[in-house]
Amino acid sequence: MLSRTEFELLSFLEKNGPSQVSPETAALTGELLAAGWLRKKGGLVELSQAGRRELAPYRVEQAIIMAAGFGSRMLPATKDTPKPLVEVNGKRIIETLLDALVAADIRDITVIIGYQAQKFADLLEKYPFLKFVTNADYVNCNNISSMMKVLDRLDANTYICEADLYVTNPAVISKYQYDSNILGYYSQETTDWCFKVQAGRVVDYRQGNRDCYTEYGISYWTKKDCQQLRLDLPQVYAQPAGPQQFWETVPLKWCQQHYQVRLRECQQEDIAEIDSYQELEAFRKRQVG
Repeated sequence: MLSRTEFELLSFLEKNGPSQVSPETAALTGELLAAGWLRKKGGLVELSQAGRRELAPYRVEQAIIMAAGFGSRMLPATKDTPKPLVEVNGKRIIETLLDALVAADIRDITVIIGYQAQKFADLLEKYPFLKFVTNADYVNCNNISSMMKVLDRLDANTYICEADLYVTNPAVISKYQYDSNILGYYSQETTDWCFKVQAGRVVDYRQGNRDCYTEYGISYWTKKDCQQLRLDLPQVYAQPAGPQQFWETVPLKWCQQHYQVRLRECQQEDIAEIDSYQELEAFRKRQVG
């Protein structure tokens, strides 16, 4: 298993190609050159084939996108259109996420659909590799019901994403991830779902807090943690209030002892959460401006 610093250096070189050695990484670079994971190219260093093999277990293999909901707060924009397919100045919201995944060479993508499900087929013209799973329970259940439809797909390193995020910084999606994590930005105070960080681990997951991190609906789960989710999700779902839970509460609250989830910090402007029609109109005007 790579150390975090080894992973960061190898993944940086995989993404950026041959690079100069910085003073901060000189000692580590020397060690990895000696191990054969790096090689010299002129005055630069680059990833060797051996280094690529070491990095391979950290490759993100697939993405699951939850797009089943109605989006009632976005009416009238969602009267005949699923929220993820609403256009913002010529681009559908879900396309910003799909384009970021494709840019990271992630094409094994499953989209869970429900409301106006047939309209998602239009995406296949641009993204013919998409796979769709229908969740007819979205009307009466929360998004944990969507995860119940794809339990069999939780068998690899996986991004799990909400479909209604307008991604303005595609770099929030990367080809390699070190450990299970959730995207969030620092907030002095919020009424949204949020968490704190203690000893590097996400704790105190709840709705509303101070001096915390507001959650964005993009998380990453290692293959090992995906296998644990396959056990924990059905157990929570089977409880009387289980179908009304958000799926994230399973690893971050009800069964948190089974996971070591870390924060992956981003900036608030990296993603736009458009939760109401008023926010949609305001965001459209900002984009034009």
